[in-house]
Amino acid sequence: RRPAPRRNPLLYAACFDKAAGMTRTRNFNAALLASIMAAAIGAGCSKDTPPPMSYPIAPISGPQPVDGTYGGLMQLIRGDAINCGNTNEFRLQVTNQSFTFKLAQPQVDWKPQILFTASIAPDGSFNAQSGTSYMRGTLKDGHMQGRISGDSCGFTFDADRNGNW
Repeated sequence: RRPAPRRNPLLYAACFDKAAGMTRTRNFNAALLASIMAAAIGAGCSKDTPPPMSYPIAPISGPQPVDGTYGGLMQLIRGDAINCGNTNEFRLQVTNQSFTFKLAQPQVDWKPQILFTASIAPDGSFNAQSGTSYMRGTLKDGHMQGRISGDSCGFTFDADRNGNW
């Protein structure tokens, strides 16, 4: 019988079964090849692999749509609560980036209501004047806020598109 060739004792022990008298090198080589291939394939899915490159989406440029119904509250900042109301509902309709708002002031005999007509600028600001009275503010991302100054009362307001207060 020929002596076994010199081999790595650990590798040789795994490949040679003395009790059966046969080598399992063919099965061992197939298993080794399969495990190497699995490791190579699995390496592409490891945690260290960076995700595929993505491309950023450019932000939408230009004015955002602002048309819609805005609802919220007006809070008294000037005048007396008995005549002006402390907190009043605020509602208006924006169409084609403009609106009209009627401020009721029944306590003012010479002008019981003021009509403000405003156009919304590309930056979202608006400013409407009626005599010495004004309504100014901003509209951005569906939220409108500002100030209203009438003849005897002044308010701040906050409203949201489709807001119900």
